[in-house]
Amino acid sequence: MTPPLPHPESQADRQADRWALLAFALFMVASFVIQATSIQIEARRVGLEPWLREGASHLTLLFLVPFFPRVLDVAPLSLRSWRGSLPVHLAACLAFSVLHVLSFVMVRKLIYPPVLGDTYTFGLADPLRWIYEIRKDAYGYVVVISMFTLARMAMQNRLEDRAADELATREHRLMLKSGGRTAMVNAGDVIHAKAAANYVEVITPVGTHLARMTLTELEQLLRDAGTRHARVHRSHIVNLDRVREISPTGEGDAVISLDTGETVPGSRRYRDRYMPAA
Repeated sequence: MTPPLPHPESQADRQADRWALLAFALFMVASFVIQATSIQIEARRVGLEPWLREGASHLTLLFLVPFFPRVLDVAPLSLRSWRGSLPVHLAACLAFSVLHVLSFVMVRKLIYPPVLGDTYTFGLADPLRWIYEIRKDAYGYVVVISMFTLARMAMQNRLEDRAADELATREHRLMLKSGGRTAMVNAGDVIHAKAAANYVEVITPVGTHLARMTLTELEQLLRDAGTRHARVHRSHIVNLDRVREISPTGEGDAVISLDTGETVPGSRRYRDRYMPAA
């Protein structure tokens, strides 16, 4: 039996996890150097002890990184699911801290005698030591889980953008998202579009769609769809097939009249895109 192909969203999550892991590794290297040198400076110590101490802690953190994607697979973070995910993450945070402490204590106990000629004592039976470490690990857990969550969100957005590009190229349709809804619009039906803060107003014969995207992104989708739309102003795109008249206003600018009765400003910066060749 042929094994099922991996789901594109699952593949995107795995790729995002690899990027987050790389970012985390770089973060760990920087943290390791800063923490070790801080101990040396503050305690006026010399030698390898601060580097061995922090090296054991940071090395075990790197080995525990696969723990975070697995937790997100079980309890993804989102506004819709946070109530169900929160208990899982609280338990995972405690488990992460216990694993981290036991791991770096073991590594320190192994490397201190041969390297420093001394034994390492942590005090596992001391509750205050655990409170001290759990407090630090809880902060680290939030940072790392946020890093992986943001990486996954960015990769999923990239996946959606790719799907929108393919839809425009293959089916000549636009995927316009806003307010949790997605409108599917034939690219050729777009009469006019204009920037509106963080959105774009897309005017069609059946109404106006407010899409959460930039005008440049919409321009690219229309270009992929092969339509006769043009950027005529930094804030406007028009369907050239719906242009009725172009009236110069002086200094290279113009007023573009559409067959709907609307007028759109034409900038001299984009003049070569909407003015017919002489």
